[in-house]
Formats: sequence, C-alpha cells, structure tokens
Amino acid sequence: MIEPSDCTVVVASCDKYADLLAPFSALWRQFWPDCPYRVVLVTEIAPAEEGLCFDEVLAMGGGHSWGWRLSRALSRLATPRVILLCDDYFLCGRVDTGKIAARVRQSLETDALNLRLIPNPDTLEPWPADPTLGRYRKNTAYCIATQAGIWDREFLAGLSGKTESIWEFERLGSFSFPDDAGRPLLCTREKEFPFVDAVHKGYWESFGLRLCQENGVAVDLARRGRPPLRVAFREWAKGVVFRTCPGLIVRVQNRFGLGHKEAKRP
Repeated sequence: MIEPSDCTVVVASCDKYADLLAPFSALWRQFWPDCPYRVVLVTEIAPAEEGLCFDEVLAMGGGHSWGWRLSRALSRLATPRVILLCDDYFLCGRVDTGKIAARVRQSLETDALNLRLIPNPDTLEPWPADPTLGRYRKNTAYCIATQAGIWDREFLAGLSGKTESIWEFERLGSFSFPDDAGRPLLCTREKEFPFVDAVHKGYWESFGLRLCQENGVAVDLARRGRPPLRVAFREWAKGVVFRTCPGLIVRVQNRFGLGHKEAKRP
C-alpha cells in the first residue's frame, strides 16, 4: 500500500546547476510518470523555466551553503521520510513504484536513519532480517552519502545543518556517530533506483550525454562540456587510489583537510 504522506522526494540543487533541471525533468516524467510522492526542488533562486517536474520549489536565497539550504528546507516539510536526490541524478530506466514504496515502509518499520537504494560503496554487512538488504557500519567511509536513498527527515535535517558542503556531509558526517548500535544505516544489495550521475566535477559524463541523446532530451553544452583529458585522468587515478583502502584514505583526508572540493556545490 502506497502512502504518499509518508515520503517526499527532495532534489537538492543550486544556481550553478540550473541548466540540469530541464533534462532532469524530462527524464523524470519519462521514467517515473506515476511517482506518488511530492517532488520538491531545493535551490537558491526559483528557476524561471516553465514545465519542470517539481510540485514545489523551495528557493532559499543566495549566500548560503548547501547544508544550510537543505536543513532549513527539510524543516518546512512534514513527511517522516524523504528520498534525497541531486540534480544530476538522471533516471535511466522505469522506476518500480511498488518496490520504492515498500522500501519506504521498510525504512519506517526498521526505524532506519537511511535506506540507500544503491550499494555504493559495497562495504555492506549482513542484515539478518532481510537478505536483500545490508547495513553500513557507522563511523566508516561513506556510511553517510548523497547516493539515492530514503532518509529519516529529522535526522537528515540535523546532519546537513552541521555541515556546509556535500564533501563535509559525506566525509565528516560518516564519522559523527557515537560508538553504539543505535538505528541502522541500511542499503539494498542491488541497485533499485535506476539513475546515473550524469555530471561529475562540473562536466558532463559521456554516459549522461548518451542517455539524453537516446531519449531525445536536449542539453545545454554551452553551459558545461566534457571534462578535459587532465581532469578525466585525475579523477580516474583518484578512484583507483580510493578503492585500495577507502577507510584509511578518508580518515587521513578528514584529519588534514585534504581534497576538499568546492567546484560542484557551495
């Protein structure tokens, strides 16, 4: 049974990424036309473009951080759960509404802080109550992340309010838990929300452009293009290093403030 009053879809954005809202909307309508939840855009200034997929726009004004905007926008909502997405999470396949609704109910029944809908990272431990789920151990690298998932709204508002950027939210927020069992951080063992991260470090990913082209969705290449070779190589090398020992690397980065990137979100 689907209860729209249980959950809101929240799309976090900013003015620098306003060019993504039209393709996001086109793909959203194509692949999740029966979405039962309200879709709320959180950004700085309300977009002038008409025909977007959002039921409500919370324009929080300029001069504030990503975390400040998100935390205060969440305080205006009433549903106990939110599905948090970034503006460059483009749907690439039909969403199974029944499956997502079941996961929303499951997040409520288990009192989960977060139920991630994609196993990224794959550092999951068994969750005995349901073999289709695993759990992230708290105080481990990226146990907190902006990957598509279902959040306890109040917990997400509190955590985002303590951090300014996505970088801080993920890297510092992952190590902000008391050392106790507490409420779980769950994750599906299969990707259950069909999306691609179409833009990385401010540049189009090739598969993001291909997805839009294959579905007849226009993009504004004048606003952002493909990454230069040096950027693409740097990001590939960072990925290789991270996969070798993510926990140690993130702790070192947090300790010395290394790798802090401001390019994508303020």
